[in-house]
Amino acid sequence: MAALLGVGLADVRARLGDGRAGDVPGRVLDLHHVWDFYRTRFLLRRVRDYRRLLGVADELAWECYGPVLGLAGARPKEPPLVGFSRAAAPRAHRRGSAYHDLLPRGGIHTAKGREAAARLPFPVIDVPWSFRSHLPGLLTVAHEAAHHIDDDCGLGDEIRRRVATAGLPPERAAHWERWSGEAFADVCAAVLCGPAYAAVLAELLDAGDDVDERDFDGAHPPPGARLRLAAAAARPAGRPGAPDDTGDGAEARAVAGALTTGGWSGLGGLTLTELLAPVRPPGGADVSEGARRMLAGGPSRCSSAAGVLAASALAFQQDPAAYDRRDVGERAVTEVLRLRSAGTRAAPAADPSAAHRRRSRAEAGGALLAALDATAAPGEAVVG
Repeated sequence: MAALLGVGLADVRARLGDGRAGDVPGRVLDLHHVWDFYRTRFLLRRVRDYRRLLGVADELAWECYGPVLGLAGARPKEPPLVGFSRAAAPRAHRRGSAYHDLLPRGGIHTAKGREAAARLPFPVIDVPWSFRSHLPGLLTVAHEAAHHIDDDCGLGDEIRRRVATAGLPPERAAHWERWSGEAFADVCAAVLCGPAYAAVLAELLDAGDDVDERDFDGAHPPPGARLRLAAAAARPAGRPGAPDDTGDGAEARAVAGALTTGGWSGLGGLTLTELLAPVRPPGGADVSEGARRMLAGGPSRCSSAAGVLAASALAFQQDPAAYDRRDVGERAVTEVLRLRSAGTRAAPAADPSAAHRRRSRAEAGGALLAALDATAAPGEAVVG
């Protein structure tokens, strides 16, 4: 971003000095609109309460996404950045996607300026503002981070093949193939966070009995199916205490098994369990034990951000009044931040192509400005 904006500032200075100053106001307004998308996400990290919560969310996203950067042959990429939005549900914005519709109200002031917001330079995860007061909701960040694993590792075809060969009846296979990306994200979150993820989903989703799952045509699997899928995915990952799934559970077990069994070619041959839930260091508490410790006023003693957040979510499920009385949420935030290691969240090894990437970003800045310079229609107003 610094390189891209630096090119913009240099261009503005040049125009002020060579007689093209009339072009500058519209250009600056466009750059400000684009920068607003990032500015709010960065500035909130200078406000203590938001900085702490977003730091925890970033850490969970890193635990989910970071392992792919250590795979053999992986290209160094920036991990997801978590921010707040007015949307009612969490959402992933993929690297390289257009984001002009996400800019502040009023949009971009020139028609050409839409090109300036045509490619998101790094992945973003938005969560509702309400999660500020309900820490367990942050477990859904793992679901959104899994979407970025899917995108950046090019797993789409492999996910669909696995679901297609899960042994489902043909009429059901067509539905699950359409839901395959969402199913993958739910399974990854369950593998990383365990049964607590299904518990949080049950809170956030309307899983009423009036949903006809046989004809459900939403973008996600029906709520009940998502809960059964998350429960089934937690068990093969070796997570204790996953709730039993009955009724239509066989379908969820088949999909979960197809996604958790065997190595992924797009993930260096690792299974999802090997990627996301490796053996934890000795001394880390079991999540259910961690929940009991937190309700008693102590730390969870879990060894990962996912473990601490899962323990806090189970604590809320078990005793909401004690959760509030013991200030479990705030203590969980403190515990996660103490676990966080120092340093930049990036590829584990030095990146020899860093200079090349800086040049590429500077070139992107030049391309952005060229887009703003595109020939306008006769009489087009710069400011609406």
